[in-house]
Amino acid sequence: PQKSGSEGPLGLRSIEPLHPDGVVVIVPVKDTVELGLSAFIKRALRSHPKANAIILEVDTFGGRVDAAVQMRDAILSLEVPTIAYVNPRAISAGALISLAADQLVMARGASIGAATPYTGGGSGTPQVDEKMTSYMRTEMRATAEARSRRGDVAEAMVDADVVIEGITSKGKLLTLDTAQAIEYGIADGRADSQRELLEVLGLDRFEIVYEEENWGESVARFLTEPTMSSLLLSLGMLALFMTFYTQNFGVLTLI
Repeated sequence: PQKSGSEGPLGLRSIEPLHPDGVVVIVPVKDTVELGLSAFIKRALRSHPKANAIILEVDTFGGRVDAAVQMRDAILSLEVPTIAYVNPRAISAGALISLAADQLVMARGASIGAATPYTGGGSGTPQVDEKMTSYMRTEMRATAEARSRRGDVAEAMVDADVVIEGITSKGKLLTLDTAQAIEYGIADGRADSQRELLEVLGLDRFEIVYEEENWGESVARFLTEPTMSSLLLSLGMLALFMTFYTQNFGVLTLI
């Protein structure tokens, strides 16, 4: 089905509504990207097969690669038009998720990029080996090119060895602001508010539905957040060692 109409004043393509009585769904992609967030996003996308558009409001520093890839696959396979609205940042895994949308829109002062994978899910931990970096380079390029965006620029967000004349030099990991992302073929345009975004896309005349996490997804997000999951694993190992060294006597026999 046709997903977009004419180009708007900010360089964005207006959405050609598929269903006259359809809704526009707003889905938050916020905080750490983990498996709980992935479950929420996939459920939200499946719940509205007849929506006129789904807007992903992105604000994240990144997180787990496997969760981001699951979300990327779900977005790419969707028949409903998707818009990633980056306000104010889509860093690391957030960049991959945003690139998967039909249109990528950024607010004034937003940023996208810095997608090098690290062990433990944080920039303060050691970078992974070349195998994982190569994989992420391919994922970022393939995702960008699937939406007619520049694959080389997407690769430069993952690997500091990628050199693009006039954009990035060797040893510099690429992160773009709003103006740069539009200029270099990553973002499709700018909108400084949700209201402006809806107006430019021609979606302001439809009912707006805000998706929220249910209690199960909130619990899953809490438990799969990298810091919490590491803490729970450490506590489990501690309990195991204590049980072993106390030979199952006392309170630990009840665990």
